[in-house]
Formats: sequence, C-alpha cells, structure tokens
Amino acid sequence: MVSYTCFSNHQRLPNNSPTVRSNGYVEDYAQKNGYVEEIKSFQEMLGLLVHPDVGVVVIRGIGGCGKTWAAKGAYQEAMTSNTFNEYIWVSLSMSCSLRQCIYKIAQSLSCGVRDMSVERTKTIIKEYLTQRKFLLVLDNAYFTEESILESLGVPHPQRQNLGSKIFVTTRTSRTCCVMEPDILVIPQPLTSEESHDLLCKKIGKDINFSHGLFSKLYGIPLIIILLVGILCDAPTEEVFSELIANTHTALFTWLTVFHAMRRMVEFGYHQLPSHNAQQCLLYCLLFPEDRGIPVKELIWHWIMDGLLQEVVGFQEANHIGMEILDVLIKHGMLYLEDDDHVRMHDVIRENVSKFGKGNDYKEQHDWHFSNSSHFSNNIKLEHLAKYSRRVPLMYTEMECLHGSPRCLFLSSLLLRGNYLLKAISEEFFCHMGRLGILDLSFTLIEVLPPSISCLTRLRMLLLIGCDYLKEIQHIAPLVRLEVLDASGCGSLRSIGSGSFDSMVLLKILDLSATPITSMASIPSSIELCHLNLQGCPFLVSELPYGVSKGGAVRNLHLGDIKDLADWMGMLWLPCGLNFQLSGRFGMKVSLANRDGDAYVYASDAYFLKYLKKDSRLWFNCFQKFQIVISPLMDNNTMDTDVQVRKTDSIFQNSYFRTKHFAHSIEPIRYLELDGTSDVPSDLDGILCHAELICLKRLSRATRFSDLNISSMEAIRELWVENCDQLKSLLSADEVQTLSAVGNLHSLWISNMEKLSSFCKGVEDVTSFSCLKHLLLDCCPNLAYLFPSVLRLPNLETLHIRFCDVLERVFDSSVLGEDVLPRLQLLQLWELPELTSVCGGVLPSLKNLKVRGCSKLQKIPVGVNENSPFVTTTGEQLWWDSLLWDDESIKRWLLFRNWGPLLPHLATEG
Repeated sequence: MVSYTCFSNHQRLPNNSPTVRSNGYVEDYAQKNGYVEEIKSFQEMLGLLVHPDVGVVVIRGIGGCGKTWAAKGAYQEAMTSNTFNEYIWVSLSMSCSLRQCIYKIAQSLSCGVRDMSVERTKTIIKEYLTQRKFLLVLDNAYFTEESILESLGVPHPQRQNLGSKIFVTTRTSRTCCVMEPDILVIPQPLTSEESHDLLCKKIGKDINFSHGLFSKLYGIPLIIILLVGILCDAPTEEVFSELIANTHTALFTWLTVFHAMRRMVEFGYHQLPSHNAQQCLLYCLLFPEDRGIPVKELIWHWIMDGLLQEVVGFQEANHIGMEILDVLIKHGMLYLEDDDHVRMHDVIRENVSKFGKGNDYKEQHDWHFSNSSHFSNNIKLEHLAKYSRRVPLMYTEMECLHGSPRCLFLSSLLLRGNYLLKAISEEFFCHMGRLGILDLSFTLIEVLPPSISCLTRLRMLLLIGCDYLKEIQHIAPLVRLEVLDASGCGSLRSIGSGSFDSMVLLKILDLSATPITSMASIPSSIELCHLNLQGCPFLVSELPYGVSKGGAVRNLHLGDIKDLADWMGMLWLPCGLNFQLSGRFGMKVSLANRDGDAYVYASDAYFLKYLKKDSRLWFNCFQKFQIVISPLMDNNTMDTDVQVRKTDSIFQNSYFRTKHFAHSIEPIRYLELDGTSDVPSDLDGILCHAELICLKRLSRATRFSDLNISSMEAIRELWVENCDQLKSLLSADEVQTLSAVGNLHSLWISNMEKLSSFCKGVEDVTSFSCLKHLLLDCCPNLAYLFPSVLRLPNLETLHIRFCDVLERVFDSSVLGEDVLPRLQLLQLWELPELTSVCGGVLPSLKNLKVRGCSKLQKIPVGVNENSPFVTTTGEQLWWDSLLWDDESIKRWLLFRNWGPLLPHLATEG
C-alpha cells in the first residue's frame, strides 16, 4: 500500500484517558499506576504486541495517513515471530453492519463456523477465542455501539489474561471511545525530507522539488503516492515540469488537508492515460469497499461488460485488462491486497464516486439497502434498475428473491456473498432479457430457477462457492455464454445433459474443487480456451469429445487421474495449451504449449514415461520443448502463466550459460532432471529426442552408465551437476558409443565432490572425436583429467576450474599435437596443484587464460601458421616466473595482466 505513516491534529480522548504527544507516534495510555510512555517510532509500536499491560490498541487518523499500513505491519510482524495462536484480520466499512462483522470474524477463524444464527455464532467465537492467545485486527471500523467487544462475541484481552491483542483502525472519535483502548496511536505527518524521500523512492530517481509543493501535500502518504502516479509516465523533462506546474495549479491555494486530498484524487483520475483506464477504475466502485476484488474476475467483468470492445479475441482482451490493472496500480488508484486481489482505497472511492454516478457505476450503498424484508417489500429490483443498468447487491442479508421483476434494460446483477440467500423464485429471471453478467457466487442456493433459460444474452455466469448447488440445469439456451465458473461448489455432481451443445462462444469453464462425477458433452466447434477440472476427485478420466479431439483448449487444469497412460496417448495437445494435473501420490504435472514451444514441469517421471519414442506428439506438439522433472518443485499449485515465465527464465539462463561456454546453436529440446534418484530407464522416449540434457542432484548415480547414456541419441549438450555420489564418468565403450553417434558436442561437469576419473578403464588409444567443448568445474577429488591414451581430435574449448588437487591434465606426458590438435581456447582457473598441461605445443591455441595456478611453470604454446599469435591472460608474477625452452616464443605472445574486470570476463569464456 503506502510506505510511511504520518499525521494528525492532536485530539484528546475523554477525560479519563490522558494524552502524550511526540514526534512520530503519539500515545494515549493510562495505567493504574498513573505513568505514561511515549512511542516515537514504528518499531516501538510493534512493541505493543508483547506489552503485558496493553490489550486494545486504536490507530486513529484521517484517510490516507497510513493506519492500515501500520496495522498490517504489526500483523505481519506477529505472524513472522509466531507470537499468537490465532490471527484474524477483518476489513470493515461504514456500511458494514454489526451482524456482518460477526460473520466476518467467524469466517476468519480456523474452527470453520458457518450457517448459524448470530447468537450461536457469537457464542462459538467467544468459546473458541477465550482459550487462545489471539491477534484481532479490525480495519477501518465505524463502531458506535457501547460494549462493542461483548456485542461481537470477542473476549476482552485484559480479562482473558493470555496476552491477546486487538488492533483497531478508524477515522472516528466515536469508535475510539466505544473500543475503550489502552493506547491510542495517532500517526504523525511526514516531514518535508521524509516526503521527498518517499516521492523519489517511488519514482525511482532523485529529483529536486520545490519546498512549496511539499507544503501542499501535508506529509500524507496517499497524496504523495498519487503524485507519484501522476509523474511516473512523463516521457520527457518538459512534460514532467508541466505536470509539476499542473499539480501546483490543482492545489492552487492553501487548502485544508481534506480539500488537498480530494483535488489530488481528482487530478490523478484525469491524468489516467486513457478513457478505458478511467472506466475500468470506476467499475471497481460496484464492488464492496470492505473486501478485496479478485483480479481474475475483475478483468472478466471488464471484458464481459464491453469496456474492452476494441480488442479482438478473449486472450488479447485479458492481456489488455492486465495492462490496465497495472496502470491503475502504478497510478495509486488501486493497490494489491495480495497476489490475487486488489482494493480501492476508501479515500479514492469517496472522491471518484461522483464520476461513477455519471457513468452508471453506482455504489451499493447508494441503494440505501439494509435487510431482506426492506428489499422484498419496498425497494423492488425494477426500481433500482431504473437508475442503473448495473445493480450490485453483494454481501447483504437477503434470504430469498421473490417475484418476476421487470428489468428489461438490466445488464449486470451482482448477488455475490449473500450468505443467507437460499431460494430464487422460478420466474425471477423471466423479464431480464438483456442481462449479460450474473454473479450468484457464495450464496446458499440449491438449484438454478428454470427462468435462467430466459437469459439468452448472458455472457458470464458466476456460481463460485455455492456449496449447496447440486446440479447446474436450464442453461442450454444460454448460447452467448462465454464464462461459466462454478469452482468450489462443494455439492455439485453434474451438469445437465446437452448444456454445452449450443454454447459455441464458451471460452472459460471452471469446475475445479467440486465433486462432479461426469461432464456434459462439449462440441468440437466450441471456442473453449480454459478448462479447469483440478481437484475433482470423482471425475472419470474420459474427457468430452470437444476437449479431447477438437483441440481448442488453451488452458487445461486436471484433477486426480486414474490412468495416466490415456492422457499421453491422446493427440489433442494444441499449440497454446496450458495443462495442469495433480495425480496420485501427490504427483504434479504442468504443461504449457505456446507457439510450438512446450514447457513441462513434473514432480515425478511416472507421467512422462508414457511419452514413447515414436509417439506422434513429438511431431505434433513437442517440436521444441523444455521438460523439467523434479520432486523439489513447489508443492503449491502455481498459476500457469507464472510457470511459463519461470520456465522461460530457466530456458534463457541455460542457453546464456551454454552460449558463452559452448558457442552452440540455441537448444530447442531441453530435458532437466533435478533431485531424482537416477535417470529412469523408462524415459527412453524423452532421452532419445532431447538435445540438451541437464542432470542435477542425482542421489544414486555412481557411474556414467547410471545416466542411461545409451538412450541419448539426439544429445548435443550434457550438463551433469551436483551428483555427489558419481565417482567416474566415461568408460572406453561409452566414449566409442558417443563418438559413433557423433552428436554430443558440449559437456559441462560441475560440483562433483567424489569424481576421481573422467574416463576410466581406457587402455588402448581411443578417440573421443565428437566432443568440441568441455568444462570441468569444482571437482575437488580429481588428480588428473584425461588418460594419456585418450585423443580429443576436435576439442576446441577446454575450461578447468576450482579443482583443488588436480596435478596434471593428462596422467602422463603426451604431445599436445597428438591429443588436442584443434584446441583454441584453454582456461585454467584456481588450480593450485597443477604442474603440467601436456608436452609439445597446442598447435591451434589462440587464447590461454590462467589464474591461481602458481605451480604451472611451463605452458604448451608455440608459433606456426595456424596460430601465429597467442593471447595469454594471467597474473604478472606468474608470467614472470614461467620457464621457456625458447625465449623467442615470448615475442609472439600477447600477454594481458588481470585487470578489475578480466577475472569475470574470463569465466564467461
């Protein structure tokens, strides 16, 4: 949110609560002994979490001064230090009733209170919390009732005597009084220096601002954040200066802090870069201010309500929506509450609501709606629809929807979170023919009324978390439906037969975390791009024809699968598919197929063993791939887009390392095994197609044969890293096998603690003819690298680094002309025992880099027509101590002493 706390005019509590003021936090604190303490920093305020005489803390100040930030900081500090047994954060608002607050507290408890009367819920809250040390934060409270904790069913921390704490943030003195705090914290304004620091930090550069501008910002963080949003997109210094001048104009005279806040919000709103961004911001007014707005669903709303009409295609619209959301966050108009939710600051909401009313975005509290009987008898839905085509009635206390209201122009009806709503009359939707968005999420409805079939223009139907909904019926006529989300419906078993037959526009179908047992047929002509069946333990393995054969799906999330072989036997993985599967024994698989590049994460090889060598999927879907098999992957289900970004990063980083080491062509088929016991023998299908293979942390591999090298028919590059048990790499037979195939050009061996032999058992002259690039790194047990009978006729690059006991490159004296005739680059890095590379000269050597090899007294360089000059980089002391058979050779060597950057550059090849 914001980064600093600030401000307030100092006001006293009632006479029984003395006040102490200081720079920073001001504390009103009364103890029985009559002494007071001063809180001068945020760290001192955190000390209240363990203060034995403090139970209730109230943070009071105007909107935007950092109250929530301070409370959140205390909350996170408590969770980090594991100070309490129970953590409860409750967001409130002016329109939030006492009853709603009670239910919010109950929903936050780990005891799982639900579907009970208010009195019974209060009793359970009190019984549950009385025995526990808890931290309760009531954010943005507007309580007026006396004995408020008792009314909420929350035990008073001082009487509980377990060290529990209650933090309350509020704007009102009345709430402060009824909470009877032990301490009142009033945030102070930022100084001009602190305001300048915050502004520069958020903009990302140090800028000199006039002192007069800061005096008009009143040291309030939210005003400064809004100013950052106004200035952040200035393309030139001239535009930047113009925006500063316009800000001065907007705050043209000495205003009160409230007027300054209002003007800055309005100015920031008009500075949003597009009309679309303004409309998308105003749309957020429809959602309750005391709850975060789900990012995914917010963008769906924007798309389905036509705010992104100029965009062609759902995926493109979703991408544009994310960009607009980023703009609104960057400009300070919204802030991220967590990874999945955004929220509009109540001060911003209050000041842009007038623009919303003029654009048909009326807030819910404009309806003056209080309870179900009032709604049923006096405020008819058709009356509300006369004033706006979008009607939000979320998180109210209505119990049923009666009648058949005539709402011919209603486009959006948002009924989310009506936790008492159980029944909707059969004819309720008969006269809502233009309804495009219907949200019934988190209600107690058991069936959809037959009249829902009248909503032939409906584009989005949300039934998320409807725990009592057993079957989705009557939706077949919804031919324009694009989004159907029934995720988390704990009783959902089926969808009516033929429901999707005419829904050719359906793009998103989410049935995750439901006990659904079977799917209705999906036509092959459907535009479905996202299908989520994750967490559906009773769903049979057969998918509908349209999914399995049509190939339109781009995002597929699957649940527990009984026979994984069926999935790899299918040929329906189209370009652009994102696929997730959580299978038996906790196994997870994620696949993304984009523009011909397939990315696969798997926690176990079991799933991929069915991908046979001759499978048509290699030609249809895996022309380019990255497959990562690792039980070390995150156990939490990752968002597919995030996975692809992470995979891209791994792929690019791998290629970066390979490019500088091996100078190879970009790998297009990559396999990584990380943290498995060995290389599974049933992965032949992947091994024979992979061109770059990375093997990390193989716990049981002791020999190179354990790596299943015989199956690596297409391999061009092989990395073996952190295999602690591997003692030897190649045998003579394996060298001959690899040379016969002729594809392995690059070999990277790194961090092999027990490796004592690169090539073992070679007695006769053997040629490793295919290898062109070799890097050996951090092998502390290796005394020499190659046997003298091994020939490397095509090796061009050799890097040897950090091998503590390596004495020789070859086990006995050999001529460089014989063993390494084409070696061009030789790097010897931190080899304190190295005494010899080879005899004779390396005829093709062009670049020699040596560092930390104090015992190496001779280097195998000479002058011939292939390498008339050799560039040598090393320490001056080492160079001066070298022994030469022919001193004249030095005239043909270009020596470079190590400079401050050369060690780093040398490691990059």
